[in-house]
Amino acid sequence: MSKRTLNKLPLAAAAALTAAFGCLFALFLCLVFAFAAAAADDPTASLSLYGEITFGLSMFFCGFVGARLCDGERFLRGLLAGAMLLLTAVAGSFAFGGESSFAKIAVLCSIGAFLCCGGALLGARETKRKRR
Repeated sequence: MSKRTLNKLPLAAAAALTAAFGCLFALFLCLVFAFAAAAADDPTASLSLYGEITFGLSMFFCGFVGARLCDGERFLRGLLAGAMLLLTAVAGSFAFGGESSFAKIAVLCSIGAFLCCGGALLGARETKRKRR
């Protein structure tokens, strides 16, 4: 799918597609961290840290790619894509979660929203043209 085709998609459809890319990126990071954990002496020692790093990087990636893939309303598209990914992560946390407290989920959601905003800001930034 070319970059021009994404501009023709509605706002929600482009954001959903970008959130799907964010989920694939998170899956890739999970596989990388699984191999890193398998190589360690105690594989279960840092799994929570690996999960939080994966969550943060995927939120940043989703905001950045959502803002970068479209021409108009870049920041809004990045935020909407990140919000969709955050909603998916929170729903999965409630569906499959176990002992997580509400305070921990709220803190992780606010960190994810902050990273998504940062990614959307960097993705929405216009590149400066070089003078000749």
